[in-house]
Amino acid sequence: MRRLPDEFLQIRGRDWGACSPRQRVKLVEHAFYYWRKRGFPHYTLTGSDLKREYQNLAAQSVKPVARNGISGSITGLRVANFFQPQMWSVRVSRYLSPADVFKSDTMLRAAIKRSWSLWPDRFGANAATLRRILKTFPGTASVSNFRPTVARSVLKHFSPNGGTVVDFSSGYGGRLLGTLSIKRRYIGIEPCAAQMIGLKRMLDTIKEFHPPGSAELLQGCAEDLMPQLPSGHADLVFSSPPYFNWEKYSLDPTQSFVRYATYELWRESFLRPILRESARVLRSGGHLVVNISGGRRKPDAQEVKSICQTVGLRYEGFVPLLITRIPYMHPRNNRPHKHEVLLVFGNYKSGSRRGR
Repeated sequence: MRRLPDEFLQIRGRDWGACSPRQRVKLVEHAFYYWRKRGFPHYTLTGSDLKREYQNLAAQSVKPVARNGISGSITGLRVANFFQPQMWSVRVSRYLSPADVFKSDTMLRAAIKRSWSLWPDRFGANAATLRRILKTFPGTASVSNFRPTVARSVLKHFSPNGGTVVDFSSGYGGRLLGTLSIKRRYIGIEPCAAQMIGLKRMLDTIKEFHPPGSAELLQGCAEDLMPQLPSGHADLVFSSPPYFNWEKYSLDPTQSFVRYATYELWRESFLRPILRESARVLRSGGHLVVNISGGRRKPDAQEVKSICQTVGLRYEGFVPLLITRIPYMHPRNNRPHKHEVLLVFGNYKSGSRRGR
């Protein structure tokens, strides 16, 4: 079976399945050597690609925040991910990263074969499908980015037009991108050097498209930098704190799980101070919205609620954050979504005011 050097990229799973066993082995080997030579299938977006995806995000209608849950499309997500290529190497708990799977000859071959086997309608060995299978390969877990479309919904609901938003854990930039696409001022804090490089590159790129929003990025530890922000200045504090040491973004000494070795120390030295400072920087009537896991990862909802109430914030309820499940990864679970949680708190302290 003679093929052009990259013709296998146009072979769908059903076509691969129709080949003889010997032909399938040859195709897997062809794809293996192709990707081994090219390297990890990172996003490759041109300037026009980035502009088009950003404009699609900015033009998309904003979904309302509903008490029964909020979800959003993936529009804009690959823009934010494009500027954070190191995210594919981040370890989650005891699992391998997608980059770990790619580096192993045995696992990469198995991943390519699995990709063609699972999806009859997909081009099983192209970059997009290979990224998908590397994220979901057995024994593997990957970090995720906050969806910019969901960020837009939260921002529209909980902050005024032209308002100031503080994000004490900027992460991979999903909330930053969502904020830039509407008229808000974003102040983002991030300790990880690699992530900050990506955030600044994305901000510089999006500025060229004349977005309605603006942003200021501060590199460092939130528990050190939050006290430097003015009191009563923010309309919304909106963030997703790390789950202690569940996701090891880097081993930089500024990472909170490195700085604070036990969960108890992390909670008292990182989580409690940033929630206390969140209450201080909020104006009267402002809101804190915190994204936490709906499962067993720490911190849990009760801990966050308890700390926030001790610093004077009023708990106003939660909004389920609906994340689509990948069916083949959960064959015994017929629920279409897994749930994370957005905890909502209001600041009604009489002493809160703008400025110091």
